[in-house]
Amino acid sequence: MRTETMLFAKDVEATSKWYQEFLGLQSGHGGSEYEMLMDGERVLLQLHELDASHDHGVGTVAPFGHGVIVYVHVDDVFAVYDRAKALDLEILNELEYNEQASMHEFTVRDPNGYAIGVCKSKWG
Repeated sequence: MRTETMLFAKDVEATSKWYQEFLGLQSGHGGSEYEMLMDGERVLLQLHELDASHDHGVGTVAPFGHGVIVYVHVDDVFAVYDRAKALDLEILNELEYNEQASMHEFTVRDPNGYAIGVCKSKWG
């Protein structure tokens, strides 16, 4: 079993570029209405235009992702944190060790207001 996250975006192409620059993902679809962001052969995130003709029944009224953090597990959380600083991203929570979750993590805000947690846990 696995999950796949879809985020609504005000500007799919700009948001795709943001994720590509920040996390090194690749475009798997491209376009102004829908994007699949790939980590190798695996879809990591989907982006969907905010004003598209359908909203999958969830509605698209802001604030987006209120009360939700999308976690991305990476191999080198320290390098990704350095990249976030270099890109001058909005960092919501500085890099720290979360003892309860046994992982190093930090949180940024993406261009649409979603909280993106970046982490490296002892489980991989």
